[in-house]
Amino acid sequence: MESFLFISLMNSDAWGGSEEQWFALAKYICANKKQVTCLMYDWEGKKNKLQPLQDLGATIIYIPNKGRRKENLFKRLRFEWITRWEQKKFINKFDFSKYDYTIVNQGGFMEVANNPWKGVYKKLKKYSLTFHNYDKDFVFKPAKAKLLKEWMHNAQLNIGDAFRIGGILEKQLQTELKNWTAIVNPITIERSKTYTKYPALVDGNYKIIMLAQLDVSRKAQDNLIKAFANVVWRNRNVVIELYGDGNDFQMLQNLIVENNLEEKIFLKGNTKEVAKALESAQLVLQITHRDAMPISVVEAMSKSRAVIVSDIGDMPLWVEEGINGWISSDASIESINNVLEKTWQQKDNWEQMGRNAFDTFEKKFPTSVEAYFYNLIQSQL
Repeated sequence: MESFLFISLMNSDAWGGSEEQWFALAKYICANKKQVTCLMYDWEGKKNKLQPLQDLGATIIYIPNKGRRKENLFKRLRFEWITRWEQKKFINKFDFSKYDYTIVNQGGFMEVANNPWKGVYKKLKKYSLTFHNYDKDFVFKPAKAKLLKEWMHNAQLNIGDAFRIGGILEKQLQTELKNWTAIVNPITIERSKTYTKYPALVDGNYKIIMLAQLDVSRKAQDNLIKAFANVVWRNRNVVIELYGDGNDFQMLQNLIVENNLEEKIFLKGNTKEVAKALESAQLVLQITHRDAMPISVVEAMSKSRAVIVSDIGDMPLWVEEGINGWISSDASIESINNVLEKTWQQKDNWEQMGRNAFDTFEKKFPTSVEAYFYNLIQSQL
């Protein structure tokens, strides 16, 4: 029986959009009666999420991770001096060679070039390496660039959730990638078969939502709040709901209070009812500093909602300006202001643009992301 190892290197939180791709593939392989083992950092929040995999027969192995959040000085010291040593010892002892194929999932674009993963590629029989983010202005140190290139050139496949990532990395690393491809992340909600009903206004207000981790260095929620603090928005019948959690929750809440926007912008925390949240909104946005092809954008389009995105990753390949959404040149306060104003002036068209977004989703989204991914791997075995 073929054996597959999934390594998840996401280390900023228990779960994120970058996990959905490998998770769907792992379930698919289990359902096809193959042996699946999953290796990942020990986050409490991961255990419930991974229960469906265990129910299908997968083996879950956790890497020591105590103190990762570094919530106080003791935990920071504990993580840096003890946990990191435990992680290195664990990885050095782990037998990677017994698996026929390994899928190494990066939450970003260079986790494999960091300890304790630097030389692990030498222990893998065959593997794919996935990328879920990028930074077009990132400058690699020579040692990191060398390690990442070694990982990439020894991989059977390098897979981004956006085509643009490959081109950016080729320029930054000054190398050619002949084994690069892109696979969109699977959606986490039931696939709609037709247009989703456009919601009525609540208390006379339009609702705009964003679903993303509360990390302003990537997701720019602070700039969104500052843009919305413009006096013109205070007199408009519109509210914003920000779904998600993260280290910047309290900072964003303080920013909302400082700008007297408690009646306009609401932090909703994580939600297990993504479809319901999307269905309740007239518009969905993902104006961010760094992204690839966020699940939230694809899911919004699947629910017949027009979207506002930034000109990064593959979002501009899905969003046609003025047809199914709008594209902000970047996530600066000025750019967010400009695109919001343009969007607001076309609010009478949001319902039809949402239908256009669904048409785009139907045209571009594969019947089965996991089946497509699995077939790519099978071609390498």
